Amino acid sequence: MTKSEVRAFFTPYLRAEYPAPSASPTASCGRGAPESTLFVSLTGLRAWAKLHGLPEREAMARLLYFNIWPERFRRNFGLFSAQDMARLLRSRILVLGCGGLGGHAAELLARMGAGFLRLADNDVFDESNLNRQRFCTESALGRPKALVLRQALADVASHLDVEAVQLEADEHNLPDLLRGVDVALDCLDTIAAKTALERACLAAGVPFVHGSVLRDEGFAYVNGGPTPRLAELYPQGQSGDELAEARREGVGTLAPAAVACLMVRLCLRIVLAPPSESSGAGAETDGAGAEEVAGVEEADGTEAGGAPCPCARPQVQESASASQESAAGGASAGNPASGYQPAGNMPAGNLPAGHGPQVLSPLYHLDMSVPELERFFWE
Repeated sequence: MTKSEVRAFFTPYLRAEYPAPSASPTASCGRGAPESTLFVSLTGLRAWAKLHGLPEREAMARLLYFNIWPERFRRNFGLFSAQDMARLLRSRILVLGCGGLGGHAAELLARMGAGFLRLADNDVFDESNLNRQRFCTESALGRPKALVLRQALADVASHLDVEAVQLEADEHNLPDLLRGVDVALDCLDTIAAKTALERACLAAGVPFVHGSVLRDEGFAYVNGGPTPRLAELYPQGQSGDELAEARREGVGTLAPAAVACLMVRLCLRIVLAPPSESSGAGAETDGAGAEEVAGVEEADGTEAGGAPCPCARPQVQESASASQESAAGGASAGNPASGYQPAGNMPAGNLPAGHGPQVLSPLYHLDMSVPELERFFWE
């Protein structure tokens, strides 16, 4: 099957066609005339995936190299390049905590085009969650948060592979929770749990994205190592009385959603890092397989699509002094559970230990009562 035949396959499923920008060097990579970009329906993508025995998300990723985009991502076009979208569809992300921060972050990632989410939380929804937690509804009260999120996300993004794990993360099961993921989002609700996650992430070479909220305020940063930073923010840790007091404090509706947006943006710095700069195992297959989609005779493996996304370059390590202000975290974790083993034969991680992007963002402080965004720099 030739490239033209691949594109002809989607003629009945075409929803829009954008002309190739004549000045775009990536539209043709110097080979012939630039091609238009096709946007095709979910029905067509499913038919293509079934025909070639591919998971839906992998079919999407491969077709992007033929300038064939899912219609569901048409409004991503111009904000993300085809290679950005392929990286996102092949990304593997851990969301630890499925409440205020985790629910919003998981939905954003699903709608944006993430390919795999591992959701971990051992809590259930209760009435106090209704003011701020994305998937908490009256009908969901008493149900496990991780399972509710998995069910909801299946209706948002059928291409998304979601693994829901009901447990409280601790130093014993964190290495297994981190196995095979590219980045971990900290949506936990205790300083001890957050600190344990950051240390486990850095030991495993998995970039760590911190988020916390209290009242109308929140904090976020991303740390790819090698130095943990939470101990600088909370040098005294968190006593039992302080934790109890934090759980009596108010948490507004806006802060979890806003901080989750910031966390996902920081997550993209890792996921969309070019292969030469991310050095992960997944990078080796980032541009692979255009000719493997169906033995396409004319395929040249070119990458085409919208303009490169400005966030597709990892940020250089920034140094400065950290604020000592503190805030309690987002989602609830729940009761202790025994060890966890990820399903299937998972790789040790797409970013091997000690070789993740050495990215360190400032500490971002978001105050929704103003609102304002401040940056505090690490020493």
